[in-house]
Amino acid sequence: MSDTDQSSDSSDAAQTPNPGSAVRALRSDAVFGGILSTQFLGAFNDNFFKQLVLLQCAALATPVVDRQPLALAAFALPFVLLSGLGGYISDRFSKRTVIVWCKVAEIAVMAAALLVLFLHGPNSPAQLPLLIVVLAFMGAQSAIFGPSKYGILPELFSSGKLLPVNGAIQMTTFIAIIFGMAGAGIALDNFDDSLWLCSMIAVGIAVLGTGTSLFIRPTPVAEPQLKLKAGNLFIPGDIWRLFRSEPQIARAILVMMLFWFIGGVAQPAVNTLGENVFSLSKTRTSLMAASIGIGIAIGCVVSGFANKSGAADGARWTTRGGWMIVGSLLLISLFASGVLGGPNESATESADQVPGILYSIGVANVIEWSLRLSMFLLGISAGIFVIPIQVYVQETPPPDQKGRLIGAMNFVTWIGILLSAAFLQIMNSVTRFLGGAADPFKFQFVVFLTLAVLMAPVALLYRLPSKQNVAARSDDEKTVV
Repeated sequence: MSDTDQSSDSSDAAQTPNPGSAVRALRSDAVFGGILSTQFLGAFNDNFFKQLVLLQCAALATPVVDRQPLALAAFALPFVLLSGLGGYISDRFSKRTVIVWCKVAEIAVMAAALLVLFLHGPNSPAQLPLLIVVLAFMGAQSAIFGPSKYGILPELFSSGKLLPVNGAIQMTTFIAIIFGMAGAGIALDNFDDSLWLCSMIAVGIAVLGTGTSLFIRPTPVAEPQLKLKAGNLFIPGDIWRLFRSEPQIARAILVMMLFWFIGGVAQPAVNTLGENVFSLSKTRTSLMAASIGIGIAIGCVVSGFANKSGAADGARWTTRGGWMIVGSLLLISLFASGVLGGPNESATESADQVPGILYSIGVANVIEWSLRLSMFLLGISAGIFVIPIQVYVQETPPPDQKGRLIGAMNFVTWIGILLSAAFLQIMNSVTRFLGGAADPFKFQFVVFLTLAVLMAPVALLYRLPSKQNVAARSDDEKTVV
């Protein structure tokens, strides 16, 4: 596509009256299809492997040792250490080039997972630590990938298309999360010693994702002369200055940090709830976790496409989503407490049973379905809450700082996820102390209750700046130019 074509596209898109027009324009856009497919395939591999490791950790947990926090920390720490570098790389080089090379790196990571699963069976003492090491490398690859993946969107699509584009990307991302999480549980229940076969498929998906990344249009380098400084590894000085001049951006990123902190706690907490509290199979446990992903996919669509002709505002959707997150966490806590009962004991699978996906769905009783629906509601709430904030952070900074700002946002939010690993370890100790040796997992519901308490002040006090304020800022920048 020529520069003239791109300018024409941006001009036409700027006049797009509503998201419906933007959606119709996107359907025939090969670039949109390329980035959507690339993100979907990468997210599937990430979540399949991460959930596989977390479920193995939960299955081997004892009243004293649970390696889920360690696995979560191994995945999160590279984001803390490398997100700033990823932001620098995304501004110093073409974001499309960075995306392609990150997909090549994904092939190498999935090949390493294949090697571990092929050489060590599930019962090998050496397997789980090695899988956690591979999980850390997967986090490193994703940390470099993230700033370019999101920072390229304003370079590829006009402002009028960013909401539907982000909504579609987040929707397909969480569809991938659904399949990845559910697939991990099914694989562990059914393949056992042959998990390396699943990893071979993951390598193939990584190769396919590398191919789809080639459909993304090349983009110019945002800051060709940018020098690597110590600050680029964390939060660069100009981004600190941006935070001081635009404190609402800093507040939005801190809210994102809390949001991902809650997400970091929720997934392993659901695994513990299914595996250790209700003694569910890995498939049924993953179905509960996947319910969150299904909800997020729908919530992203609602948030991305609900704004018709300015009738709705992302700021209002964020507030609504915040209160819905609080309510759904309280519901999960209620059903997880066991005061209303638990899943059918007669439906709990025996060790030699091989549950299929339809069987695992069908055996659920009212309590288990209530948990799934509560987690589905949590997912919808999360999608509604986070998409407007994400678009705001993408749109607000100057073009030559977008990559580094997103890198800084990743750095801060992954500090939140790293803290969630420490928080989860503390909560595990607290709940097991409350339950005692006789029933160490009895008070797992307290984890969800605590998350609701932490989210309540955000729902009550935080207000995302309105689109009108962002538009006014953009107009001022154009006037200066």
